[in-house]
Amino acid sequence: MIDTLIVGFGIAGLNYAEQLRRNNRKFAVLAPKEETASFLAAGIINPTVLKRFNSVWKSDKFLNYALTHYSELQDLVQTKIIHSTPILRILNNQREQNDWVSACSKPFLKNYLNNNLISGENYNGIKAPFNYGEVKKSAKVDNVALISSYQKKIISNQYIESRMDHTKLEFNTEGILYKGIQAKKIVFCEGFQSAKNPFFNYLPLVGTKGEMLIVKCDRLTDEVIFKGPIFLSPIGEKKFWVGATFDRQDKTTFITKKGNEWLLSNLDKFLNLPYQILEHKAQIRATVIDRRPLLGIHPLNNRLFILNGMGTRGVLMAPLLSQWLYEYIENQSKLPEESDIKRFENNYFRN
Repeated sequence: MIDTLIVGFGIAGLNYAEQLRRNNRKFAVLAPKEETASFLAAGIINPTVLKRFNSVWKSDKFLNYALTHYSELQDLVQTKIIHSTPILRILNNQREQNDWVSACSKPFLKNYLNNNLISGENYNGIKAPFNYGEVKKSAKVDNVALISSYQKKIISNQYIESRMDHTKLEFNTEGILYKGIQAKKIVFCEGFQSAKNPFFNYLPLVGTKGEMLIVKCDRLTDEVIFKGPIFLSPIGEKKFWVGATFDRQDKTTFITKKGNEWLLSNLDKFLNLPYQILEHKAQIRATVIDRRPLLGIHPLNNRLFILNGMGTRGVLMAPLLSQWLYEYIENQSKLPEESDIKRFENNYFRN
C-alpha cells in the first residue's frame, strides 16, 4: 500500500510529488500522455501584476519559497531549469511613467520594482518610446525540462501513464483502491480537467483558454523578458514565447485564426524586427471565479483532496501551495481561508 495517489502531473502534481518525496512518503503518479497547460505556459515567476502595477496575493511568501525550491529541484534533476531573468515593462506614455514611479514607493512593491527607468534605446528592435520599468527578482522556469526530467530521473518507477477513470475509484477501510493501486488517500492535481471530476465538479473552476506562439527572432536579445500588451519571453536558441490570449468562453484546445491575429497584432505593436512563427498552440488554464487557488478536503470524504486553480501563477504558487496542502493533510495545519475549498462548501450541499 502507498500513502498517496497523485492524479495529474503538471506543475501542481510535480510539486506535490516533491513534498511527498522530501518527507519519505510512498506515492504514485497517474497522468495521461497529453500536454497539460503547464507544458505551454511561459513559466514566468513574476510577483507583480504589471497591468495595474500591483503585487500578487502573498507575493513575498510565494516568491521566496519558489526561488529556493526551484534551485533545489534543479540540483535534484541535474538539469538547468531556472533562469534569473528581469522583466521589462514597456511604458507607453507619461502617465504610465508616473504610475510606475508611484508604484515603486508602495511598501508591497518597492522590493520588486526598480525606481530607475531603463532607457528605451537599450534594446534593439523594441519600440519603447517612454522607456522601461524593470521588475527585479523575476525568473523563468523551463516547465518542459523540469517535468520531463523529474518524471524520468526521480519517479520513473512511480509514474503510471494513464488517464483517470473516476468511475473505477473504490473506497475501503484502508483508503482508496484504483485499478489495483491501494492508497490511503488521493490528491487530484488535474488542472481544468477537474471540471469533469465528479467529486470536485461543484467547485467554480471557470477555465480560461490561452493561445500562444513560439517565434524565432535572431536579432532580439534573449537576456530579458519584455512585457508590452503581451509577454515576449526567451526560451533558448533565439526562440521566444509569445502570449497569451485570455478567452473565458471557448473551452476547446483548438488554435484559432482570431487568436493568431490577436497575438501577432499585439506583438507587432512593440517588436520591430523580422521573426518567424514556429508554433501556435492552445490550452485551458485552471482559473477560479474568485482568482484564488483551490486547496483542501472533500466535504464528506476524508480520502479525497484537491490542489488546483492557480491560473497564470502556477509556477510561482505551486511550490508553497503544495507545502500548505501537505502540512494540512499530514499535520493538521490550517489552510489560509482564501485558498481553502471550504469557502465553496455551500455549492456542494446545494447540488
